[in-house]
Amino acid sequence: MRSKPTWPCSAPTPSAGTPRAASRAGIGAGLLAAMLAAAPAAADPAPSDWLTRATLTGDWNGARTALADKGVTVFSNWIVDALGNTSGGLRQGAAMDGQFELELTFDLDKLAGWKGASFVASLYWLQGSNLSTDVGNLLTLTNIAGQDGARLGEFYLENHFADDTLITRIGQIAADEEFWISDSAGLFINSTFGWPGINGVDLPAGGPADPLATPGVWVKWAPDASFYVQAAAFNGNPLGGANGNADGLDFPLDDGVFAILEATYIHKGANGLTGTFRLGGWYGSQSYDDLSLAANGVSLADPAAAGGPLTHQGNYSLYAIADQELWRSGASTLSGFVRVAGAPANRSEVSFYVDTGLVLAGPLPGRPDDIAGIGFAYAKISPDLASLDRTTNALTGLNGPVQDYEAVLEVTYQAAVTPWLSVQPFFQYVFHPGGNVPNPDGSNPTQALQDAAVFGVRSTVTF
Repeated sequence: MRSKPTWPCSAPTPSAGTPRAASRAGIGAGLLAAMLAAAPAAADPAPSDWLTRATLTGDWNGARTALADKGVTVFSNWIVDALGNTSGGLRQGAAMDGQFELELTFDLDKLAGWKGASFVASLYWLQGSNLSTDVGNLLTLTNIAGQDGARLGEFYLENHFADDTLITRIGQIAADEEFWISDSAGLFINSTFGWPGINGVDLPAGGPADPLATPGVWVKWAPDASFYVQAAAFNGNPLGGANGNADGLDFPLDDGVFAILEATYIHKGANGLTGTFRLGGWYGSQSYDDLSLAANGVSLADPAAAGGPLTHQGNYSLYAIADQELWRSGASTLSGFVRVAGAPANRSEVSFYVDTGLVLAGPLPGRPDDIAGIGFAYAKISPDLASLDRTTNALTGLNGPVQDYEAVLEVTYQAAVTPWLSVQPFFQYVFHPGGNVPNPDGSNPTQALQDAAVFGVRSTVTF
């Protein structure tokens, strides 16, 4: 589970956005402003510390601490993104996305004497319109974009055994809470720097990533502080319910299996700089269509193609992650990350993926809690899709674009206005939206979508 402020909070911690999935809301900013105006008065009678405490609503006149002492921890935040693309893509436009999260953690040792056990439940309310529908890109512009409405997120029982060397979870779980993590990459707004685009594009419904948690089991073995192995198995499609599991209450179990395994090594050098290195892979058991061949073995573009696409049983991906502190001086730390992955080209729209970036914490004198970063992600479109495009061009006589890659460059600065409020302007430049494809409306089948420039700002409030 990602790091959150615990109560009581002895030291302020800046609130950072957490990678999530999608939304729909013009009301988000107005409601956020209204809550900001009302919350201090509603929290504590004499909120003299409200600009320095860790959460906006404080200790609720002691009730928050009392709940924590009894075993109930409450976390909530609201993230609002306002962004627009000024050029390129399908069309120019602007959008707002909002995500409210409420998470309750129940310490079952304190509540019921069940040593090492806890229960976690989270609820999301998503609002807004996903600007990626205007840009036409694959690597979603914001990690809080998703289907409008309220839905249940994670809902699981956790147990710790053998002095915390073995930890298990069972219930409704999100894979991106534990797997594919780079602490440095978590700063960025584009969703690919969290749950990466190779997973989001190649897996059914993007895979089990927040807020699309799905039934599963998770096991972590950590023999010491420098090494651990974790594995999990999930239902194969988080939207497997009859209604698309829109509310997260369907708990689907009959959509195949998504399994993932990851090993992590943490190294602290003689200079005190920490590096985290991960190797992992996943397997999805569902059937996948071939991207270029028909069932009778000829190109899907060929008039002789018959029987629909050739099908393959299962899909898989292997990946590696390096996250390294590079330099530290006083309150400033420079970190870098690289994540790379591959998948079979005959059934995976994205067959190769890499992202990298630099993140500087404490970039300015007197601003120790601010964070600045630059990141770049590259998603290679399957060579089999490129081959299909070339065959289509040859058979039709058109000179349409051939799919090759999509990439995004992001520059961002997260300013900690207070410990519970951060404001984060960002810029993204999307290369080859959709992977070098024409406008799907067919208006110009020989011209690819133009590169897109996106400007935006994120506000995050921790309540």
